[in-house]
Amino acid sequence: MPREFCRSLLPLIAVLALGSCASSTSSDSAASAAPPPAATAAVATAPPVAPIVLPGCVSQHEREAFEVYALRTEAIVGAQSCRLTPRFNSFATKFRTELTAEGRALRTYYHKAHGKSGDAALDEFVTQLANMSFINGSANADYCAATTALFDDVMATRVGQLAAYSAQHSAPALPRMDSCDGVAVIPR
Repeated sequence: MPREFCRSLLPLIAVLALGSCASSTSSDSAASAAPPPAATAAVATAPPVAPIVLPGCVSQHEREAFEVYALRTEAIVGAQSCRLTPRFNSFATKFRTELTAEGRALRTYYHKAHGKSGDAALDEFVTQLANMSFINGSANADYCAATTALFDDVMATRVGQLAAYSAQHSAPALPRMDSCDGVAVIPR
């Protein structure tokens, strides 16, 4: 991994590690879940992150996998940043089957696109997606309130409908995708 890329990850890794070590709050309210001060400092000093670029085109099923995974990443980054880990755990438990299936579809896409280096390419994508999710979210002054609203909204979704919800939600960190049918698929 290029040294410059690794350095750009250090602020995010530090914030995520610090956030996961912090004691959880007794309330899930956004008001009591302000982002840790380290999060603000990391954003101010973090170098810009290049947009995510996908190789090749994606099928409808692969697009759904990307959308679900982007939602999952947005949720976990927000949960760690805002000390809402119990909310993420409830989300992950409720949608375990769908998250697992879409994760497998995403891995299949990366193996198809990159061959033997598919796992490494997927790891790089996951890192970039987490970085973009953190940067996009932390630019929002009401990040924790928005994360709480996201959990409220997604938890109202029925099991089996996570892909449909993800398609409507359109996580900001989701990259532009070209459809294998020749139609550009741009996040909403």
